[in-house]
Amino acid sequence: MGEDKKLEDLLRVIELCRSVETSSANPFDVDIMEKILLLKSKLPQWRFLDELLVDSEALLELTQIVKLQDEWLKHRASSLYIDPLLIQLKIKLLSREALIDAFVKSWHPVAQLDQLSPRGLERAFVYWRDLAPMNERFRNEFGGYGAKPGVVDYQELVSLGVFTKDQFEKSLADLHAELLSKSDGQWIDYAEFVGAKEFETRVRRAYLLAFLISEGRASLKTEPLTGRIWTIGLSEKAGGPSKSVAISVPEAS
Repeated sequence: MGEDKKLEDLLRVIELCRSVETSSANPFDVDIMEKILLLKSKLPQWRFLDELLVDSEALLELTQIVKLQDEWLKHRASSLYIDPLLIQLKIKLLSREALIDAFVKSWHPVAQLDQLSPRGLERAFVYWRDLAPMNERFRNEFGGYGAKPGVVDYQELVSLGVFTKDQFEKSLADLHAELLSKSDGQWIDYAEFVGAKEFETRVRRAYLLAFLISEGRASLKTEPLTGRIWTIGLSEKAGGPSKSVAISVPEAS
């Protein structure tokens, strides 16, 4: 009975470690340093093999807790979790010089005092004062008051000499045949299909594909999460309601 009383502190350490190992408790709830100092203070008292074995078992359980703490930190780091207590502990351990260095490295002011001068302020004032209004900046380039967004149908393209009617219909038929061949009943990437080295060619293919989609000879779908756009050729015209989708011309691949 007396021996059990002497080993009571060690048995409590073992029980505490095992309870943490078999539960979802925070392994940092175990004060490793405190328990190590306890074992150190008790070690000179042991005279028998059984006592030393219990002491060794307690030390083994503490090493398991240290392992759990390591795994816990790695898991939190891999999930980009930042524990406020860890930050607080790290800040307390930093020296004054290290804190100053961390602050300087993370400080990104919009403007510093030495970047401003009376001459610089004067130049900024003159620039904004003399800047022409938006509706006047591109008057010469676009004739009058600038070009406004609008709709261009193939009749207007014919009148502008971009296409003849026969050329337009043939281009649509060729693109439709190409889309049917490449998609082959499967959705394909829109950007890859209309992509070409020359920007003008990409615009032309995107414009013609828009006509095919409007006529129901092709279809389009988008993935809101990824932003990817898919298209597919249809051998029979699609029915049902339609909706308008704005798509920018993709960059050259």
